[in-house]
Amino acid sequence: MVRVALTGLGFMGKMHLSIYGRLDGVKVAALCDTNADNLSLKEGQAGNIAIEGGLGDLSDVKRFSNYKEMLEWGEFDYVDLCLPTQLHRDFTIRALDAGFHVFCEKPMARNLAEAKEMMAAAKSSGKYLTIGQCLRFWPVYVEMGKIIAEKTYGEVVSAELARYSQTPTWSTDNWIMNPANSGNAALDLHIHDVDMVLNWFGRPTGVTSSGSAGKDDSYGHIASIYDYPDKSVTSVGNWVCSDSFGFTMRALVVLEKAVLEMDSSKQPLFTIHPQEGERIAVDLDSNDGYYYELKDFVECIASGSEPRIVTPETAAESLEVVLAEIQSARNGEKIRL
Repeated sequence: MVRVALTGLGFMGKMHLSIYGRLDGVKVAALCDTNADNLSLKEGQAGNIAIEGGLGDLSDVKRFSNYKEMLEWGEFDYVDLCLPTQLHRDFTIRALDAGFHVFCEKPMARNLAEAKEMMAAAKSSGKYLTIGQCLRFWPVYVEMGKIIAEKTYGEVVSAELARYSQTPTWSTDNWIMNPANSGNAALDLHIHDVDMVLNWFGRPTGVTSSGSAGKDDSYGHIASIYDYPDKSVTSVGNWVCSDSFGFTMRALVVLEKAVLEMDSSKQPLFTIHPQEGERIAVDLDSNDGYYYELKDFVECIASGSEPRIVTPETAAESLEVVLAEIQSARNGEKIRL
């Protein structure tokens, strides 16, 4: 049985806790949060995706308000960090140096220097580090990726990815609305689709972006064009939508012999429109990417196999590309990669 110490019990921490309640092979050994309401799992934490199921039996779980004390207690195998982005570097390195594997939520860090320090700490400790780039595990993106890679309907002609959300006002102490902490939508939200662009198509040679910047010169909306020699690829990230709009994620991939369409606001979620014949509604696994990313990490620890789907290197590359997009939007010029 793999034991986890879950640190940070805001919206995403509660999401992870609900998954551990239905995931085999893992036991929640400890919970840690400096916020008393979070640590008591007080009701009312909102978010842009619903938390399903209960939180499991937590009667024998140790609770800590001090991270150092939890690490010193140490009766667990890995730390699951669901903390504000500006804390990722410090808390990750402290856990690795203390001898624990680390699952850290996305984005990996606020800048590349911090990401490189995290990678160096993982390498020197010999412990596993992975980042919560959950779309690489999300069934609909996995299925679309297989079709693209296997060229089931020929080569990709164009791809458009998008993520729209109401403004995320639900974070503890409203940390996410401070761009110095979160990087605004360009980094915190948009990095999901950037990661899929890299996963599906590899590294582009350049990127051109525009966006809606606030007074702090950060972006609640960003739109980007990625340079590939043989296809057109674009993506959009936005969290300045109205509360009544809610949240939606979309992907439209035009292939030589079909169109792949995914839209979380529609049913069916994933449809294939072949050049010949009727459209195909694709059946998908009911579990989501959060479930499968945690399942994968637990299985890696149990088997002694280093994570392969999301590595520190792939997460750092996604961060690098997003930062280049922000630079492009600010400077009004293409950034070479």
